[in-house]
Amino acid sequence: MRSKTSSFNKGIYVFNLKRFWLIAFAFAFLLTLNILGFLRIASKESHDIFAGFMLSEIARSIFGHTHTLVILLFPFFSLIAALAMFSYIHFQSNTAMIHALPVTRNSLFTTHYLAGLTLVMLPLLISGTILVAGELVIGIVQIGNSLLWILVSAVFLFLFYSFAVFAGMFTGHMAAHALYFFIFNFLAVFLEDVIETVLSSLLFGYVPPRDSLLVLFSPIAYLLECFTDFAYGRGDWLAIACYLLAGLLFTWGARAVYLKRHMETAGDVVSVQIMKPVFKYSVAFCSSALLGNIIVSLMNLGRSFTVFVVGYLIGGFIGYFAAEMLLRKTFRVFRRTKGFIVFALIMVLLLCAINFDLFGYESYVPDARDVEIMLVSNYADEYAMLALNPESYNPERHRYMFSNSYGVEPPARLDDQLIQNLKQRQGVLERPESIEKAIALHRFVIRNASSLDRQDRWENIYYDESSGFYHFNLYIAYRLKSGQIVERSYILPFVEGRTGGLEDRLKELVSSDEYREKANPLLAVEPNDLISIEVFFNDNADNPTILDLVTAEEREAFMMAYRQDILEEDPLNKFMNRKLSNTTSIFVTFNFKENRANFEESGIDYWVSKSRVITLEANDRHTLKYLAEKVTFSEEIWQKLINRY
Repeated sequence: MRSKTSSFNKGIYVFNLKRFWLIAFAFAFLLTLNILGFLRIASKESHDIFAGFMLSEIARSIFGHTHTLVILLFPFFSLIAALAMFSYIHFQSNTAMIHALPVTRNSLFTTHYLAGLTLVMLPLLISGTILVAGELVIGIVQIGNSLLWILVSAVFLFLFYSFAVFAGMFTGHMAAHALYFFIFNFLAVFLEDVIETVLSSLLFGYVPPRDSLLVLFSPIAYLLECFTDFAYGRGDWLAIACYLLAGLLFTWGARAVYLKRHMETAGDVVSVQIMKPVFKYSVAFCSSALLGNIIVSLMNLGRSFTVFVVGYLIGGFIGYFAAEMLLRKTFRVFRRTKGFIVFALIMVLLLCAINFDLFGYESYVPDARDVEIMLVSNYADEYAMLALNPESYNPERHRYMFSNSYGVEPPARLDDQLIQNLKQRQGVLERPESIEKAIALHRFVIRNASSLDRQDRWENIYYDESSGFYHFNLYIAYRLKSGQIVERSYILPFVEGRTGGLEDRLKELVSSDEYREKANPLLAVEPNDLISIEVFFNDNADNPTILDLVTAEEREAFMMAYRQDILEEDPLNKFMNRKLSNTTSIFVTFNFKENRANFEESGIDYWVSKSRVITLEANDRHTLKYLAEKVTFSEEIWQKLINRY
């Protein structure tokens, strides 16, 4: 027997489409314009920008061409469609009229939901059809990537629309409906930023996680990254599947709430009674975090714990009672203080737990026996971090680091030889004795945190030659034998000439054999490793001249003099990246018998080659003395050579 009730009403569905057709038209128009722009660029007759690309790669670039547009259009039109379809639940007269119709609530929800979904999916279908047809016309028959773009876009539209409908079920106010949609779409990245700000300010040595998954819980913020990944052929299918599942759950949840929703809640900021406390304390917490951070920033008192507590309590006070006013529709709420007192106590306890390190983050130092390899530097060197954690290598993200070595395309993975080369980076420590010294330095920093973690460190980071006092960055990273990466970063005071403190322990580490050899790769070069040494300079007549040192005796004498200059230099200069002498006009090229890993002095480029070029400095006195014995210069020319800058 045919059911007397239906979950779908064709009349209401068609009426909604006729009433709100302009939403679909505007969305389809903008999407189609973008698709036509892509087809114009992809056409070989119009542009040669894709010359040399495979046709499948050209089709895949639709993700990159549209990623900025979809960030604006997808969430906007999804929300507009949801507001249009369910606007009646925000007005008492409208909701009373709609629910007086001889239609069940289940049918009302399903019909309005599907009408809104049609308004956002139909434009995608139209523009997607134009995309596929246009590609076939211009000769791109590999349409799989275009169909993939349609599929991924459909999942995001389904997610945004379903969530927009779901958010509307918890409020009887249209403005609140829109605010809920955007707030919850950015809530995860907002909370991540707040948490990192608090931890960075109150925890000595805190380093934020390198790869956070929280952005996945803010789909609007993740859209750009997701489409960019698909443009490079490495899209996250697990995220897409989770978003599809989330869209289904939001749809089911919206329907469940709609069936239980009371009509008289139209006009209320929160329409579900059980959600009112959640709303109140959520607003209090978000207000506490947002306004608290603003107050701390405006106060500019070195991010002190007291300022954080006061700022967060003021922000929480404003948010808590603003939420009470919205819920009770009155300004007379300041007598209801019990909830705020409980909130304030919890907030203070959380801040105290962080500031006084009740979780043991600040005091943790790995045991030397558990450390496989580590880095001690004055910044988080990407090359060195890849040596510690080669599993984190991403060909696209790290493309710039290997451009000279591998041409346009970076290596698909880091092979053993490349990892070994990266381990030669300055600051990377593998020898047990070096690791012991680094851990001793780290423990000294922690034991003396009260005197080293000064509040004025934010104002005096740069070197001051006149006083010999400055702050410097100390970055420490461990790779444990379990594979875990532990990172700490400090801004510490340094006093030139002071003994018995941090300065001595740092100098002991950077004076170790392993640290000095990696900071100065030429220390480990033997004369027999070289074919020749070429010294370039201008002679007495100011003519370019090359002095070739090809015999074993010449190479050995030069390397001995240059090693002596390196060993006499203060190793802290390399660590602090300080240059204390003039650069000369004498250039030295070392020609090796085999390829060696090299790093630019600026630390931004890596390559493997059979040669390395350096510029001598005025304080390389042993090397300059050797050269002066090999070549006769006039005093005038000599001064010109060694006083380039």
